Amino acid sequence: MEEAKRLIIELFSEIAKIHGLNKSVGAVYAVLYLSNKPLTISDIMEELKISKGNVSMSLKKLEELGFVKKAWIKGERKNYYIIVDGFTSFKDVVKKKYNLIVKAYEDLKKLEESCSEEEREFIKQKIKGIERLKKVSEKTLELFDELEKCNIR
Repeated sequence: MEEAKRLIIELFSEIAKIHGLNKSVGAVYAVLYLSNKPLTISDIMEELKISKGNVSMSLKKLEELGFVKKAWIKGERKNYYIIVDGFTSFKDVVKKKYNLIVKAYEDLKKLEESCSEEEREFIKQKIKGIERLKKVSEKTLELFDELEKCNIR
C-alpha cells in the first residue's frame, strides 16, 4: 500500500510540474486524494515531510484552481481540507483549454479566408496541428463524461 501511495504522489507531482505548478501542489493534492477523511495542514505536513508554508501555499493554489475545499468538522477549530468530489475540477480545466483551442481554430479559419495565398498555406499547416489538439481535447472531455457516469473519483 505504501508503494501505491508513493506512485500516486509521484504521478500528481509530475502532473503539477507539467502544468507549471510546484511539485508540492501535486503532492498535497495526492495526499488529500488518497485520504478517506478530511486532513489538516499538520496531517499533510506529516505525510509529505514538508514545511507548513509549503503546504499552506499548495492548498491555497489548489483552492484557487477549485481542486480542494475546506471542510467543516463540528467542534474543531482547525481548517480541514478535502478534494472536490469527482473529476469536475479537472474536467473544467480541460473544458477551458478546449474552449481556447476552439476559439483559436475558428479565428484561424476566418483569417485563412481573408489572406494572401502565401499566408493561407502557412495558416493551413497550423490549423492541422490545432485540429489535432481539438480532437485530443474532445476525446479527453468524452473520457471525463464516461468517468462521471461510472461515478469514479
